[in-house]
Amino acid sequence: MHKSKWLVLIIAIGLALSVLISQLTYQQVKQHLADKVTLDVDQLGQKLDAQLNRYSKLPEVLANDPRLLRPLLADTPHPVAAQLPSTNHLLQQWSKTLGADTIYLIDAQGMTVAASNWQQPDSFVGQNYAYRPYFRDAISGKPGQYFALGASSDKRGYYFSAPLYYQQQAIGVIAIKVDLSLIEDIWQYKEIEYAIADQLGVVFYSSENSWLYRSLIPLEENQKQQILASRQYGSAKLDPLTQYSNLSEFNQRETSDIKLPSQNRSDTYVVASHDMAQAGWAIYGFSPIKAAYQYVIQAVLMFIVFYSLLCLAITSWWQTLKAQKALAQLNDRLEQLVIQRTNNLLETNQQLRDTIEQYERTQAELKQTQSELVQAAKLAMLGELSASINHEINQPLAAMRTYAENSRKLLQKERYQAVAGNIDEIINLNQMVADIIARFKVFARKANEAHNHTVAADSIRSAISLLRNRLIKQGVILRVGELSPDIIINADAVQFEQVIINLLHNAIQALTSAHQPQVGIVLEASEKWVEIRVWDNGPGLDDDQKKRIFTPFFTTKHDGLGLGLTISRRIIEAFSGSLGVIDHPGGGAEFVIKLPRSTEDNQ
Repeated sequence: MHKSKWLVLIIAIGLALSVLISQLTYQQVKQHLADKVTLDVDQLGQKLDAQLNRYSKLPEVLANDPRLLRPLLADTPHPVAAQLPSTNHLLQQWSKTLGADTIYLIDAQGMTVAASNWQQPDSFVGQNYAYRPYFRDAISGKPGQYFALGASSDKRGYYFSAPLYYQQQAIGVIAIKVDLSLIEDIWQYKEIEYAIADQLGVVFYSSENSWLYRSLIPLEENQKQQILASRQYGSAKLDPLTQYSNLSEFNQRETSDIKLPSQNRSDTYVVASHDMAQAGWAIYGFSPIKAAYQYVIQAVLMFIVFYSLLCLAITSWWQTLKAQKALAQLNDRLEQLVIQRTNNLLETNQQLRDTIEQYERTQAELKQTQSELVQAAKLAMLGELSASINHEINQPLAAMRTYAENSRKLLQKERYQAVAGNIDEIINLNQMVADIIARFKVFARKANEAHNHTVAADSIRSAISLLRNRLIKQGVILRVGELSPDIIINADAVQFEQVIINLLHNAIQALTSAHQPQVGIVLEASEKWVEIRVWDNGPGLDDDQKKRIFTPFFTTKHDGLGLGLTISRRIIEAFSGSLGVIDHPGGGAEFVIKLPRSTEDNQ
């Protein structure tokens, strides 16, 4: 009787403890699952934030590269990939270096003019993305970011964008697409499902494929139409996975019934979420609640088998305590890691700003050095022309002396009318000397950067006048075509004159041993461009010389420095023009200058 009472009591206590343990185990396991899934989702969010932060500021940095403006300012409305090889290769190099999926350049109308994937079958080049929110944000002047399916590749990705400015106006957009397959690389928990949803609750990334492009809550019809219009998720039907009225209600529940369309049923899950404020997403973790039932059964079976529910409870309590301690330590380590990565990012940003400042200072120094080099070349040319200057000034000076000596004799004979004529001649010769000195003085002065509209004919005539004595002395025949006074070029007059003088001077030197030496200048103009051709009938240039003639320090002269043509080409290119060399049809070399035609001559 005593034993049976104890047996009944033990059984009753056992049953009571079994019920109690069952309830406690269920709550503990559910809490453990909630903590674990919360921690795992937070880890995923932190890692994903770190990955996306690598790319968030890159479009604004890349948008400062002036090489991206050239295709946006091109005359052709929508250049194809073959017309922009340098831009495509530049974007391809950036994409490879930065580890981005695609980097592409969009004009103000939303048309992609260059892309890093320009050689691939699903190239973005020629695609219009004016309907994408990230384009609309960037072209309006603010950085954009957006998640969507690729219109060409149908690959999921996150897009960052920034505007490109020209004269304080947004003329295009640089965009970076990040392949979000990296989520699969950093998610390592097979027993927990995850889903990433946008602000409306539409799942666009999940470990459960049947949840993709479905909403966590029922969407309104106008919301569905907006998503379909933006082609963010292709033509997905956006069916709901739950029946909650809004996301707030869904987020407040610890457990929720979620549909599994692939299995045509619903399961109950422990739910945890992590907000990604910068991206506008929410990451959800789902742990099946049936795992808790398995733990309950195991706990009861262990109590029945070992008949020591208390020991089992103590053991379970110690295990839980250790697990919580380990989770707390792991959380502390993760916080330290986040702080360390944040500090690294701040240091990297500061280094990047310092590099940009150093680049700007270097550019300013290079511009100043180039200006001084151009001026030095001009003065060197004046040095070579010093003999001509001396000859042109000595002739009128000798004539003035003759007139003066003659006037003294005429005064003695009281022939005052003849003396007055001699004085007039002396005044004219003095003005001639002043004009000669003025020409060389104008040529020697520095360029005027504020005025870049020049009458091409005037500069050509000035250059010819400076070299006229050299032409006559060497017996060179000068053939000048029609010099229309209506042709105006976008270039500084002094620098343009310097280029013409350098080409004429080189042509004269090339005719030292030529029979019947000739030099010619031809001025031609179209609606948008002006061509100036300077040719000679000298020995010309071979193929190797034509390839290297504009290289610094390469010269065909015995006493030349090899900088004249290099500086000339840089002067012309500074005014958006070009300078090249070809064979003259009549023998010799022909240098071709091409410059933009100014609109002032049409007004």
